[in-house]
Amino acid sequence: MNTFTPAPQALDLGGSWNLTWTAGPVDAPSYATSGAPIRASVPGQVHTDLMAAGLLDDPDVGLREADQMWIGHSQWTYARHFAWDGTIAGERIELVAEGLDTFATVTLNGHEVAMTADQHIGYRWDVAHLLLPGENLLEIRFGSAWDAAHECEVQVGELPRPYDEPYPFVRKSACNFGWDWGPHYVTAGIWQPIRLEAWSGVRIDSIRPDVTLDGGSARVGITVGLDRQGTTSDVSVTAVLTAPDGSEVARSSVAAGADRAVLALEVADPALWWPTGLGDQPLYGLSVTAGTEGHVLAEGTRRIGLRTVVVEEEPDAVGTTWALVVNGRRVRVRGYNWIPDDPFIAEVTEERLGRRLDQAVDGGANLLRIWGGGYFSTEEFMAGCDERGLMVWHDFLFACAAYDESDAMIEAVTTEAEQAVARLSAHPSLVIWCGGNECVWGMYDWGWPEILQGRPYGAAFYTEVLPGVIGRLDPSRPYVPNSPWAGSMEKHPNSRDEGPVHIWEVWNTVDFVHYRDVDPPFVSEMGWCAPPAWSTLRRVVTEGDLVPDNPQVAHHMRAADGMEKLARGLEPYFGAPEAAEDWHYLTQMVQARSQAVGAEWLRTRERCAGVVIWQLNDCWPVLSWSAVDGDGIEKPVWYALRRSFAERMLAIVPVTAGGTDDPTGPDGLEIVLVNDGLDAASADVVVRRLTLDGAEVGRAELTLTAAPDGTARTALPAALTEASDREFLVADADGLRSTWFFVPDAALAPSGPSFTARASADGGFLRITVEAGSLLRDLCVFADRLADLLDVPAPDLTVDDMMVTLLPGETVTFTVSRRDGAPLSVPADLSVAERSPVIRCIGDSAALAGTPRPDAAEGTVAS
Repeated sequence: MNTFTPAPQALDLGGSWNLTWTAGPVDAPSYATSGAPIRASVPGQVHTDLMAAGLLDDPDVGLREADQMWIGHSQWTYARHFAWDGTIAGERIELVAEGLDTFATVTLNGHEVAMTADQHIGYRWDVAHLLLPGENLLEIRFGSAWDAAHECEVQVGELPRPYDEPYPFVRKSACNFGWDWGPHYVTAGIWQPIRLEAWSGVRIDSIRPDVTLDGGSARVGITVGLDRQGTTSDVSVTAVLTAPDGSEVARSSVAAGADRAVLALEVADPALWWPTGLGDQPLYGLSVTAGTEGHVLAEGTRRIGLRTVVVEEEPDAVGTTWALVVNGRRVRVRGYNWIPDDPFIAEVTEERLGRRLDQAVDGGANLLRIWGGGYFSTEEFMAGCDERGLMVWHDFLFACAAYDESDAMIEAVTTEAEQAVARLSAHPSLVIWCGGNECVWGMYDWGWPEILQGRPYGAAFYTEVLPGVIGRLDPSRPYVPNSPWAGSMEKHPNSRDEGPVHIWEVWNTVDFVHYRDVDPPFVSEMGWCAPPAWSTLRRVVTEGDLVPDNPQVAHHMRAADGMEKLARGLEPYFGAPEAAEDWHYLTQMVQARSQAVGAEWLRTRERCAGVVIWQLNDCWPVLSWSAVDGDGIEKPVWYALRRSFAERMLAIVPVTAGGTDDPTGPDGLEIVLVNDGLDAASADVVVRRLTLDGAEVGRAELTLTAAPDGTARTALPAALTEASDREFLVADADGLRSTWFFVPDAALAPSGPSFTARASADGGFLRITVEAGSLLRDLCVFADRLADLLDVPAPDLTVDDMMVTLLPGETVTFTVSRRDGAPLSVPADLSVAERSPVIRCIGDSAALAGTPRPDAAEGTVAS
């Protein structure tokens, strides 16, 4: 964590404030227009304060989103009194606001202190001359960010963007204005801590370490940003580095310059920070003090990791490779995109954040990409990634739109970037900066030139402003101008030949087997949509069945033509399920299969150095691409990807890319062992060709040995790969399994699945054992459906596995537990836990229907 000012020199101004409505739409409710103060909590936002006061019903539920639209078009005032007795003293007394959302006028005792217009900037103002002995009044008046953005649009002119909302015109979280996975909640408020700080002589503004490795030692260059007061001279700065065990390993002191000090520390035999799975994550303590003649005037601390990171690009037969290299070792990325975990940041507690990061790591991920339409990461988020070995790709805050390049906008973005880089650059988990999301791509494919008519679209930010900040403040960390990116502004950014790419044509237009058409160097976005857990969707859909034509269900689907795309994905495999339970389960199965197929294919490609799924998390209960829904429940895709992201992974895939009209590919099938581990991996693989009733009709036995960060593969004999609509392949090796079906489910026409299930209590857990009497595909236990039986809220229950394929005679035991580790109180009658909808597998619903497309060869879903 980052600390600078000693605690006695700060007066926290958070906590209880008064909130009043100042102006706004004529349809604002009477509780607002009455002018009566509402208790507010700081940090916080207007929406959360109104909900806490019982004045606003949860806008996530039903169609209530419409009931809060007036909030974002209103003006609000936060006010609080505080006593000033000079307890904290210094030559300079500053009001420090780490984040104001967004257009604010700050007054102290009736005197204007400042006006703000950027959610992403922290502020500090000298207010010593405005403080009064005794009681003081601090007021912050917030204007409507939506109205301000609209006024700016009138002045600047139209800027292309995907939604008819003016988000590109203001420096505020873009997704506050709605997104294809998020609600339209235009927020306002004191969303970050606020306090008074006192200091004299010198203040430490930033601590930026820069690590280089040379043989068996590390050099830590440290740049300390300083703020001086008055005529203080002869300031010295001392940096002390302590090992993870607390022992001192290096110390250095220098005379400070006018606004900074530069020091260097040498560390022999350093303990290196590694991404999860490749080593440990030791964190060193860095303490910096500034003072005169032995008197400490300011101090700050950081936790840092010793590691290096570069992007390695090498020409190959296709184009250019693109890979992250940490401490000299290429790291195959298995990641997720991260969106804001809640529209209201104050709702994201450190405990909730920790659970979400654990879900990423437990699901096999080693990287999270912070998408550019939200906000800069918090210290808690980055510290959590440091500790877990989760690498962070961090976008700057631009998303899917053209942006004005006015002097005022350039100044604001420069300040944002300088503050963010200075604050976050010490974190070893941060491995790459990115200029923004899909902002260059838009100029090529989305008709922007016709709208802009020669006006700039933001290229100066990605090619000049942001790399300029990185070059000055964080020169050793890689930077990529945009995602996707093909190496220069002159190349189509989503070329599959070089740089990170986005794969969206699969979800948008074709069957998921077409992930196998491509062999890119790196994938920074791909995804498939599905509903959240049944309990999550049921919580917010208060009327009717959970089916696509229910208006409340449709309201919680924001993807363009999302319901039609879900239906297109279902058709070749499951036809058009009519029952709500079947539609819900089967759409989740298609999402899980699609991402497993895509991830496994990409991981078996030698040139592909990473796949980052869109997306890990949700910010509300929505049908989306997430692996973890808005209530924190893992969807089946999370379990499928946990296998596909495993350090060792076995997959049956076509021999070459493309040719998916032929289920086995133009050159047949191969079995691939993927090894992301530190040591070579060897596996004795048995590949069997089975009939649907489990009879073996063919077999191959082979051994695969994959080097670290490598793959091993061999083609399967034609005797195994000749297509049959009632046979399939299963490959087993040391607990790993991969399957291949030659035709989709709708063409299999199997008899209904046969199994027995037995539920029992076991030491505070619920165990559900399933024995297969026939082939069971995509066998799942949905723990949230046991909430009533176990008298536990659905989000607090979890199950250890899903997406299991069992052959006839095989058995699996699922364990249901509480997330907090407390024992379950299991009732005597567990019959509910032994049948649908708790237990589901393919074919346990109505007979499959529909005509499969010839290209819909499903392929491998490891289980």
